[in-house]
Amino acid sequence: MAVEGVDYAFPPRPSIAGLAEAGKKFAFRYGGPGSLSKQLDPVEAQTLSAAGIAVVANAEGAADGLLGGWNTGVSWAASAEAHFKKCGMPPGRPIYLSVDFDCPSSRWPSVAAALRGAASVLGAARVGVYGGRRSIEWARRDNVAQWFWQTYAWSGGVWAPGNHCEQYKNGVPLAGGSVDLNRALLPDFGQWTTGDDMTFEQADRNTAIADTWRMLTVLENRDAAEYQLPGEPAPRVETNNLKAQLDRIEAALAQPVSDEQLERVLKKVLRDGVGATPAES
Repeated sequence: MAVEGVDYAFPPRPSIAGLAEAGKKFAFRYGGPGSLSKQLDPVEAQTLSAAGIAVVANAEGAADGLLGGWNTGVSWAASAEAHFKKCGMPPGRPIYLSVDFDCPSSRWPSVAAALRGAASVLGAARVGVYGGRRSIEWARRDNVAQWFWQTYAWSGGVWAPGNHCEQYKNGVPLAGGSVDLNRALLPDFGQWTTGDDMTFEQADRNTAIADTWRMLTVLENRDAAEYQLPGEPAPRVETNNLKAQLDRIEAALAQPVSDEQLERVLKKVLRDGVGATPAES
């Protein structure tokens, strides 16, 4: 199911409390190149995080600025990286670079060069792109971005497959400001909150391990009352629930987990507590 969010720029900005009340779970915000008046600052990042609204990083100077090629990509990425780091962005999160115009095929090579320049700063795995359908499809084809945020503009009503996010309506009055409406289609679309100290994958993995540990504790009748799962009677847990948690571990690790690996992980978790991770085993 899609998660609803927004993007916005210049004042008057929407009330963060109002966004939370409206059920918005994330906000694409600007940082690095472009006008300071539209950019995220540390206080806003902290306020969004406290309200349960994640931040997604976006870099945009001029709407067609990426036509400047490699050097522009390097400049945008370096300034955005420094800016969002000051705002509390954890290491490893992606930054989306905007192709905010209807880019013709004849000009795409310059944009692609800019995205490659950004990759020289951020690493290829952290480069995202915002744009219409053709820009998204070309970026995927040329392997110059790994994160995709498509706008309905210049898309002819066609959504590219595999989008992380989609901007589906612009200029909507909300919470005292004007916002664009977005939906996130994948669990990890580059979101973060201030104070994060681990990546999305690490957090998901640790949660899976911790849940499994609690289930094993109940199954073994140790401290059953303390570790009773919501809606489950202590001290028994159905085997299929445990299997579902083991499946989550495999999904979080993005690879099959051998019996030997699983035994090593669970032994460490049982010995050291919930904070243990497979990387430490």
